[in-house]
Amino acid sequence: MEKKLIRIGNNNSPVLVSNNIKKDFKRWWQLSIGTHKKTPIIIIADEVLYDYHNETLESLFLEIPVQIIELRKIKSSEQIKSPQIVLEILEEWSSKNVTRDTVIICIGGGTITDLGGFLSSIFKRGLRCVFIPTTLLAMTDASLGGKNAINLNYSKNQVGTFYLPKFTMISPDFLDSLSKDNLSSGYAEMMKHAILQNKSFTNKMLSINDLSIKPSTNLLVESIRFKLKIVNKDPKEKKERIFLNLGHTFGHAYESYYSYINQSISHGNAVAKGLAEALFFSFKLKGFNEKTMCDIITWIKKHYSLDRLPNYEQICNFIKKDKKHINSGLKLVLLESIGSPETLVIEEKLCKEIHREFLEFIANI
Repeated sequence: MEKKLIRIGNNNSPVLVSNNIKKDFKRWWQLSIGTHKKTPIIIIADEVLYDYHNETLESLFLEIPVQIIELRKIKSSEQIKSPQIVLEILEEWSSKNVTRDTVIICIGGGTITDLGGFLSSIFKRGLRCVFIPTTLLAMTDASLGGKNAINLNYSKNQVGTFYLPKFTMISPDFLDSLSKDNLSSGYAEMMKHAILQNKSFTNKMLSINDLSIKPSTNLLVESIRFKLKIVNKDPKEKKERIFLNLGHTFGHAYESYYSYINQSISHGNAVAKGLAEALFFSFKLKGFNEKTMCDIITWIKKHYSLDRLPNYEQICNFIKKDKKHINSGLKLVLLESIGSPETLVIEEKLCKEIHREFLEFIANI
C-alpha cells in the first residue's frame, strides 16, 4: 500500500487509512483529543481480535497519556446489540463514576462500533469516541457515517442515534487475520457501493474471484470515499443517504429471519441476498438492464448462497419493521441503471408477487 497516510472525509470526523497505525494513531490522538493531560479511556474490543493483535493494540496506548479505566473484551455478535447489555454497561459506568472527559475506544467489527458508538452517544449526553474498525465490513461501511443502533427482539437497528467518532483509524493489516467468511461479508457492502457508484467500480468488483484475499488498498479507499461522499452530503439520511440502504430491506429481513430460526447468517451474507433481490425488483419495475442484473446476481450466487430462501410469508413481519416501511407500502431503494438509484413505494401485494418470481429466477440462473 502507499506509504503515506490516506485521509478521507471532513475535519469533524476524519477517516484515516494507515500502514503505520502506531505512529499515525499517536499523531491523530494529539490532534483530536490532545496530550496536555492524562485522558481516561474505556476500551470496548472484540475479544478474539484484541487477543490476536494484543501487542500492536496495547502499544498504541503506551505512546499517549491515557489512563485505561476499563478494558471490556466482548465476543462479537448481533446479540450484544441489545437493550439489556446496553443498560448493564451504563449502570456499571454510572457506579464507577465514569466522567464526561472519558474517551470510548471501539476496536472490532460493526457490532462493536454500533454498541460502543451508541453507548458513547447517550451516556451523560455524549462521550467522545474513537473507532478502530478491524473487519472489512466495518472499514468500508458499518463504522462510517455516525449511525449507531441496537436491536429489539429479532428486528435489526430499531433504536439508534447519529453520533460521529472524533476520528476513525483503519489499518488494512488487520484484514490479514480474517477468515474468508468475514472478508466476504465486507465484499458484499463493497459491491453495494460499486453498484451505486458506477460501471468502472462494479466491473472491478465483478473481476474479484477469490473473496478470501483482502482487497487492494486502492479498492478499499474507493469504497470508503464513496460512502463518505454520500454521508457528508446527507448526514441525517434525509435524501441521498437513503440510497445506501440498497439491498438492506430484504437483507435485514433475511438476517432477522435466520436469527429467529436459530440459523444466523452474517450481515454481509444477508446484504448479498438483499442486493440480488433489489436488482431483480429493479429489473421488473425500473427497467434495469437484464444482462447486468444477471452478471451481478451470478457473481453473488457464486460467492454467497442463494439456496432455500424463505417465502414472503416467512419474512413479511420483519420487512414491516424496516425503517423505510410506511403506511402506503414498502419504500424500496431500486436502480434504473448502475449509478442511478431512486426510491419507489410499492404495495405489499406486488412485493409478494415479485418476491415469488425472484425465488423462481434464482433457482434457474
